[in-house]
Amino acid sequence: VDFRTETERGDRPDRLPPGVRLLVADVLADYLAGSGLPPAARLKALLADPALAEEHLGGGRVRAAFARTYRTFVSSDSARASYRALLGELGTPGAGPLLFHCSAGKDRTGWAATVVLSLLGADEETVRAEYLAVNPAVRLAFAPMIEGFTAQGGDPELALELIGVLPEYLDAALDEVAVRHGSMEKYVREGLGVPDEVTDLIRERLTVTAA
Repeated sequence: VDFRTETERGDRPDRLPPGVRLLVADVLADYLAGSGLPPAARLKALLADPALAEEHLGGGRVRAAFARTYRTFVSSDSARASYRALLGELGTPGAGPLLFHCSAGKDRTGWAATVVLSLLGADEETVRAEYLAVNPAVRLAFAPMIEGFTAQGGDPELALELIGVLPEYLDAALDEVAVRHGSMEKYVREGLGVPDEVTDLIRERLTVTAA
């Protein structure tokens, strides 16, 4: 399940082994143009120019933009369709292994993992720890870009706010769920339109009873 935009998919197409089925689920299709977030193609240019990055993303703007984006993971039509498609695949009888991803594996993918873990009964501490656990890997992957940015006088916190994830990003999506639906289960049932029998099958497939 590929959560990326058409531009992202065109720039770096998935290379799939024989027998693998690709499902495109563009989470941001309805939202990216007005989000305030820089297009992926501009991220490198912004981080190469600290003054430009500060102009477009400084003063808390990047945090605010991510919070808005996370709220649309819950509310926008394209996001709901995308996450409904993911859960539908997970809840298909006899289905095999499933991989879901975006570009950095932290935001669109992070919310997908949060929804799945929550449905499986993981407590809030576990869900948050799993969400934040991506930070070391993401920072390592983008280390040359961050180092170049800070070497030119850029604010390292600004770079990390953009490249990593913060608890407040996840909080924005969870708050949107609470305000609109009251609980994760109602969000899945009412917001995503996933029947309870599909959720039950997901739990059956992805959980084991402790000995």
